[in-house]
Amino acid sequence: MVKKDAFIENWLKRETSASEQEALERLITFTETLSVPSHKSKNQAWDELLGQIEAQTKDNQRILVPEKPARSYWPLWVAGYAAVFIALCVLLFNQTRTENISTFMAENGKIEVLTLPDASVVTMNSSSEIRYNSDDWPKKRNLQLFGEAFFEVTKGKDFTVETANGSISVLGTSFNVYAREGQLRVACKTGKVLVTSNQSQLILTAGQMATLVNNTLQFSEFPVNKIGTWRDGDFYFDATSLKDVIKELERQFNIEMLVKVNIEDRYYSGFFNKNNLKEALQLVFVPMGLQFEIKNGEVIVE
Repeated sequence: MVKKDAFIENWLKRETSASEQEALERLITFTETLSVPSHKSKNQAWDELLGQIEAQTKDNQRILVPEKPARSYWPLWVAGYAAVFIALCVLLFNQTRTENISTFMAENGKIEVLTLPDASVVTMNSSSEIRYNSDDWPKKRNLQLFGEAFFEVTKGKDFTVETANGSISVLGTSFNVYAREGQLRVACKTGKVLVTSNQSQLILTAGQMATLVNNTLQFSEFPVNKIGTWRDGDFYFDATSLKDVIKELERQFNIEMLVKVNIEDRYYSGFFNKNNLKEALQLVFVPMGLQFEIKNGEVIVE
């Protein structure tokens, strides 16, 4: 075992001989052709693979090795010792490859409504994406969100929304999740939701919001009648970074904005509607003493 461990250590350090490296590369190339048989489940294939490795290991232990330098037999140990590691990687690769992942996207300037297999309804804001495993959905209501979406969840088993910065778990409720560029905001409209991020957790009821600030969830109140209003084209902001407001304008109107002034410490409280670009720009920039110009499909702010 010491010699095997030494080989693995040398392999990881790229200090193996050319023949040892070649043997290992041949083994890796072979494993790339493996796949989970269509008539077997992933668990069955995994159990059988472990059984074969265990049986082969016992057989190898009964082989009488002539008294020759151990180095000449290391390629055999490559096939035996590395097989467990590589087989695990291959199986995990094939497991991912055989999963039925459903992906839905909302492009800039568009809002998409998605009905999930359990009849839950998700409204996706512009430039957002949702992914979930269709095969596992009946027993595991779990999805990934990139962007912003409003959820109306039917009662049933746990329903979990995973984002890059935290997760939201519910049984049956409606809530809004904003998860963009390292930010996370969750607002509960009806029912109750559990928000988890890093080591902090918050339970929200109607009219409450959790915001991730410095890796910690912070609690605040939020008017119920303003949660998810973006579905009807109305966007409300409360002391929101002007940078984030501009990004929302770009998403909703599918435009590019060139800002020629410093807005690092500027915050906006108010709203805009996505039905009219010029009116939206006036509502955001005029109260802040900024001027704008629409030119060749681009908005210039100065």
